[in-house]
Amino acid sequence: MLIGLLWSCQFQKDMQAGSYVAKKGVLNLSDWDTDKDPTIDLDGEWAFHWKELLIDNQKNQPQDFVNVPSFWNQYPYNPEKTSYGYATYQLKVILPREHPPLAFKLLSFGTAYEMFVNGKKIAQNGKVGTLKTDTSPYTLPLVAHFENNSDTLNISIQVANFHHRHGGFWHSIQLGKAQRIQISRDRLIAIDLLLAGCLLIMAFYHLGIYAFRKQDRSVLYFSVVSLFFVVHTLITDERYLLYLFPQISWEIAIRAEYLTVYLGFSFYIMFFCSVYPKEFSRKVMLTVRWIGISFALFVLFTPVSIFSYSLDVMQFLMLSVGVYVFYTLILAVSNRREAATVFLLGFLIFASTLINDLLYTAHIINTGRWVSLGFLIFTFTQAMVLSIRYARSFTAVEDLTADLEDRVEKRTQEISQKNIELENQKDEIIRKTAIIEKKNKNITASINYASRIQKAIIGNEDAVSSNFKESFILIKPKDIVSGDFYWYTEVKRLGTVKGSDDRQSIYFKIIAAADCTGHGIPGAFMTVMGNALLDEIINENKVTNPSRILSVLDRKLLMKLRQHNVNDGMDIAMLIFDDENQVVTFAGANNPLYYVRDGELHQVKGAKFPIGSTQYKTKKKFESHAIPYLPGDIFYIFTDGFQDQFGGEEGRKYYKKNFREFLLQISSLPMKEQKNQLEEELKKWQGDQSQTDDILVIGIKT
Repeated sequence: MLIGLLWSCQFQKDMQAGSYVAKKGVLNLSDWDTDKDPTIDLDGEWAFHWKELLIDNQKNQPQDFVNVPSFWNQYPYNPEKTSYGYATYQLKVILPREHPPLAFKLLSFGTAYEMFVNGKKIAQNGKVGTLKTDTSPYTLPLVAHFENNSDTLNISIQVANFHHRHGGFWHSIQLGKAQRIQISRDRLIAIDLLLAGCLLIMAFYHLGIYAFRKQDRSVLYFSVVSLFFVVHTLITDERYLLYLFPQISWEIAIRAEYLTVYLGFSFYIMFFCSVYPKEFSRKVMLTVRWIGISFALFVLFTPVSIFSYSLDVMQFLMLSVGVYVFYTLILAVSNRREAATVFLLGFLIFASTLINDLLYTAHIINTGRWVSLGFLIFTFTQAMVLSIRYARSFTAVEDLTADLEDRVEKRTQEISQKNIELENQKDEIIRKTAIIEKKNKNITASINYASRIQKAIIGNEDAVSSNFKESFILIKPKDIVSGDFYWYTEVKRLGTVKGSDDRQSIYFKIIAAADCTGHGIPGAFMTVMGNALLDEIINENKVTNPSRILSVLDRKLLMKLRQHNVNDGMDIAMLIFDDENQVVTFAGANNPLYYVRDGELHQVKGAKFPIGSTQYKTKKKFESHAIPYLPGDIFYIFTDGFQDQFGGEEGRKYYKKNFREFLLQISSLPMKEQKNQLEEELKKWQGDQSQTDDILVIGIKT
């Protein structure tokens, strides 16, 4: 895990080395292809004016140049080597003659800034001043739009810092297509909310367990740690909590960021000690707890410029204690403690992401924060451990009941007393059953909340219906959240129109229907990953050949899943509509395409293997099928849920043949009526049977 982390850091450095880099205060982007590279980091040599606040680039005296992002504490042009002061960073950007609307993505500066483009202010965080009394710090990620009808941008950023031990240009500024910048930011916020929502669910779940079983304090400690990480997720990176509560000051936000780490780490160690008290030293736990409380008090009662130095000490402490925790888990595994192996795996994942975040916070690497995701994975391992415990508890109850029955038969003289004991046990079982039902109700409510988060990330039915006037989408999850998902986008690429050799912009409408391994929460997590990979392959990298899309999707999914020894995948059918040439191109993995023309149903088969899944030793090959379409043609893509549904008089599957015949039967109806007929047919066939799998059917009429 650590090797993978370090490799990812090196990979990022290599990527940065090949990108555009500013030299001597000028960044030449005249040959920038915004379709190929929708965003660019404005890194490199910026002009630097120490203790000057400038708005434009018109300055006759010589300029100094510094590499950004970096802290100004060690600049040779900062003779005092101090973090306190103010300065102006300037850069001239030469744009292509023709370019789409652009915007900036700004993260953090130390610790207040104002940004000017061609003399006009476009962004501000806090208040910039020449004295501490005139300066107000604030850190809130922004997307800054501006008028960009010129092919030259003169950027001036005034930065002031009198509150933090590091001043200057903390993170890279991104320049890119305005729509892409905004979509990327919205997606990051959605992921943060999904992670925070899942962690919040697990926190209340464990808190509910503790409410009914107070003798087990491990679940209490774990719920507290989960709540700390909810706050940490929302107060860092995109800092969505500051958007919800803009009245939160910069100092409160920074203190909260440090406190969630220091106190969360202390409760985390208390949790481990409570789970494996024979292996984990109580003295070590008490020492860590009081150090964490002391550091928390230090954060509360000292200014940011002082308590920020405590992070270096805490990093060393966390690394040392982490090694000790790893040692105790190895002991627990060797001593065959309950679920110790699962704990060890979850700890390694969480520890790796924690180390990554510590290095990222210290600006040693630039990989982003991953600790919330690592802790989310660890929460699922904890839930698995709880399931094992309760399963064994129920087994013990069953064995005890059988033993009591034997004793009743053997000791007839005590039958009356034994009946009283059995009645008491029955009451206890009824009470526990009521508790379990209440917990199930809480879990269901939490999963409903997760379903709303999933819908916010995946699928936009309005976008499909607005681009395909005659269409329908039928999606029915088996559980509250779904392992089936649909995906839609539009991509503009250069190409030729039939009858002409001139290259021009062509819009491709791309729609896919995918079935991830499993259903419910595991399937839902796979849909989020599949959605993100399709965004990256198509929207970011502009791949529009369906067979190439599936090949890249297969490779990327395998790379991600192999890191955690997960053998999952997905079946998918993808259509790409080229309305200029009236051609639809299909590629599929384990899923076919049906289309109806002149009253006949035609089938185009997809590849006979899925996306992902490591058991395939031979090289996978996905093929594209181009079909010239005519007015009135109807195209259907779908998952296997409808045809695999059990029902009917004999309780058998619906099967592909019946599905094809029914589609042909209703193909002459309007698309909305076809959807109604499919729902009625499913309801009639299913009867009293439970739904077998997630169901997704998409129909499009040209």
